[in-house]
Amino acid sequence: MGLFNRTPKPKGYQPTAAEITDAAKKLNAGSDHAAYDLAAHSGDYQQQTAMRILAATLDDSDAN
Repeated sequence: MGLFNRTPKPKGYQPTAAEITDAAKKLNAGSDHAAYDLAAHSGDYQQQTAMRILAATLDDSDAN
C-alpha cells in the first residue's frame, strides 16, 4: 500500500462538438446508431458523451 493513491487518468475518446451535434441530429430523426456508436467508442467517457448527446438533442429540438 503506497502513501499516495493515484487514480489513473480516464482512457478513451472525447468526441468533438461537431460529432456530438451530428449524432444528436440523427437521434432526433429517429436513428440511435450514431449516438450508440459514438458513446461505445468513448471508453471511460461514455457517460459524459451520452449526456452531451442528450443535451444536444434538446438544443437541436429548440432550434426547430
